[in-house]
Amino acid sequence: MEDKNTTHFGYKEVPTEDKVKHVAGVFHSVAGKYDLMNDLMSFGLHRFWKKFTMLHTGLDEGMSALDVAGGTGDLASNLCRQVGDKGLVVLTDINFNMLQKGRSKLMDRGKLNNIQLVQANAELLPFPDNMFDCVTIGFGLRNVTHKNKALASILKSIKPGGRLLVLEFSKPNALI
Repeated sequence: MEDKNTTHFGYKEVPTEDKVKHVAGVFHSVAGKYDLMNDLMSFGLHRFWKKFTMLHTGLDEGMSALDVAGGTGDLASNLCRQVGDKGLVVLTDINFNMLQKGRSKLMDRGKLNNIQLVQANAELLPFPDNMFDCVTIGFGLRNVTHKNKALASILKSIKPGGRLLVLEFSKPNALI
């Protein structure tokens, strides 16, 4: 049984209050190479998984979507295409460097028109209840210290009948 004062960080246990600092350190250092890192870790399959995920958003023109721990904006870019010019996409990440990399990448692709970038902790999302038609979190849940808090925060932000789509490298297990 896991000690409530520790949590996992990679293959080791760290004090719970230190995990955010450890994760921040990793992502500050890899922000510029994050996309390459995902290619290497998944043998490029993450691109297929993201495309497959987009088939299940349930989004139409004018709807709203949230991408939590969105990193460099791959999912947000695709969500933007689905909601169109009248829709809204919000890209969040706890790490400022990742948001900056995402902003640059989205700007280069001409996708910043209806994408808002918000630095936010997945455990305490700053959005009203029932705001989004779809929420995605791609390969970010594993980096959250309190997964139940993050999932509760995410679920509050989804409209009734909306969808939560989670991509991860690990096998799923019951969290709530």
